[in-house]
Amino acid sequence: MLSSKYVLIAALFAAGGAFAQSGDVSRSLSEVTGDVWRFDNDFHVSMVVLTEDGAVVTDPINTDAATWLENEVRERFGREVIYMLPSHSHGDHGAGGEVFADTATIIAHENYQKAVGQNFGPTAPADILFSDKLTLEHGGKTFELTYVGAGHGDDMVVTVVRPDNVAFVVDIVSPKRLPWRDSTTAIEGMIGQVEAVQELDFDILVPGHSINGTMEDVTETLAYLEELKSKVMAELAAGRSLEEIVSAVSMPGYEDWANYAEWLPLNVEGAVKALQ
Repeated sequence: MLSSKYVLIAALFAAGGAFAQSGDVSRSLSEVTGDVWRFDNDFHVSMVVLTEDGAVVTDPINTDAATWLENEVRERFGREVIYMLPSHSHGDHGAGGEVFADTATIIAHENYQKAVGQNFGPTAPADILFSDKLTLEHGGKTFELTYVGAGHGDDMVVTVVRPDNVAFVVDIVSPKRLPWRDSTTAIEGMIGQVEAVQELDFDILVPGHSINGTMEDVTETLAYLEELKSKVMAELAAGRSLEEIVSAVSMPGYEDWANYAEWLPLNVEGAVKALQ
């Protein structure tokens, strides 16, 4: 059976994506809409939006990924990166911003700034900070940036691109994939973040990991988190130990999601720690 990595790469070829390999890292650009492109760097995803006046990127991911992306945008599309809109400061998504710092204006949530250079590796500080919402008009596109509250990080921003109606949603919704390991130590905040995404209007969801999705995937993720919370709370109320709860809780409706067997015990453990 092919691994999910190779299935994804095959899907990108089928979609007409440009594919390149650097060392052991697989990188590709694939079209989402006419002007919105998905950038895959192994298992991390970012987004590029082509405008009349340059390109806008979201997460730099890391220095090597950002360097590859900057060169690809310049050589393939003849554009410079003018804006960088990072989703949040966690190092596996926000590192590498220094690559774009000379040409791009960086816009992020106000909590992003305090994390730059702290624990998550090198990146560039933001030029423009906002607290709740910010709308950027550039090159015939509108970028709606929304802070979704604290949960998975405290500086998480979702960006919706108009008129393409594409949303970039990182970590809190990964279509048909369980939440990362024990990230559910922030389960209550994550539920609030997913609910905030539900309030937005878009057609296509480009995630920080996994396949592209829609609002249906947001709804399914919320249902998963709420069911997980409910089951863990019931076990805690019954006085069971962490080991007993991890052994007892199953989520059979999600067995076909990626990483179910590996990450469900860790999801349960994270939720127990959050809810005790």
